[in-house]
Amino acid sequence: MSQTEHDQSAYRREQEQQQERPAGAGSAAASLELLTLLAAGVADLALDQLRQTADRAQDALRRADLRELLTDGVVELRKRGELATRRAGMGDENYLETMARRAAERTTSEGRPCA
Repeated sequence: MSQTEHDQSAYRREQEQQQERPAGAGSAAASLELLTLLAAGVADLALDQLRQTADRAQDALRRADLRELLTDGVVELRKRGELATRRAGMGDENYLETMARRAAERTTSEGRPCA
C-alpha cells in the first residue's frame, strides 16, 4: 500500500468516525485531535522540504564547477538586489533615464555625435 493510499484510507476512517459521533459530543477532543493532525502534517511537510533541500545542497557540493556556480549566484543576487531597490523607489534616478544617459555617453565617446 502506497503512502497516498494509506493517507486516503486513514482520512476515510476519520470521516466515518466523525459521522458516527453525536453532534457536540467530544468536540474538544475532536478539535484537539484535528490540531494534532494538522501540526503533524505541517511538521512532515517541513521535514520533507528540509530533506529535499539537503539533497540538493549535497548535489551542488559535489559539482566540479562549484566556484563558477557561486560566482554566478553572487552576480544574480546582486542584479536582483539592484532591481528590487529600483522597484521599491530606493534608486536615485529613473532606470530608463540612466540607460539613456549611458547610451549617450557611449556614442559620444566613440566619436559619433549623439542624435
